[in-house]
Amino acid sequence: MPGVTFARGERVTLHTAERDDAAFYQRGRNHPELRDPMGLADPTNVAQVEESIEDGVERDDTANLLVCLPPDASDESRDAGPESDDAAPTPIGAVNAWDLGRPRGQVSYWLLQEYHGEGYATEAMGLFLDHLFDARETRGVEARVFSHNDASQALFDRLGFEREGKLREANFVEGAYRDEYVYGLLREEWVG
Repeated sequence: MPGVTFARGERVTLHTAERDDAAFYQRGRNHPELRDPMGLADPTNVAQVEESIEDGVERDDTANLLVCLPPDASDESRDAGPESDDAAPTPIGAVNAWDLGRPRGQVSYWLLQEYHGEGYATEAMGLFLDHLFDARETRGVEARVFSHNDASQALFDRLGFEREGKLREANFVEGAYRDEYVYGLLREEWVG
């Protein structure tokens, strides 16, 4: 179950990622329509995901949050008291950053397939970028997107990222070597 609420948007909340979330991460990492765009070729079991949480999520130079839908207003848990808005969020994806000790850290995101095309990823990444530029002395961030992933390219364009380069045939994905585009966003471009 997702940890405490870290940030609130209009339609999504960001929650701390906990070791108990390994099964959710495993679901995303193994989903046929998600693993290829993430560049994950091999199946991942729960023990491997738990290890990746220990190695990646719990490091000081990373920030990893679950993207959740808050409990429905009609949900009985809303009447449980002041903590009720954290009672039963529905995890739908994750936002991640690493190498945050460097001038330009890297960011990524993913959402379960059934939540694509609803604007949740744009809102979640916006909240996440607000946090990264408010809480850290990050000069900028970069993201890498496969050349055939039009939806992610459009998301980074909407958020004001610039396509800065192309890594030719960088990874073998969906039966072919694919180019990766490198997108960048500087602090002053976001904070303005």
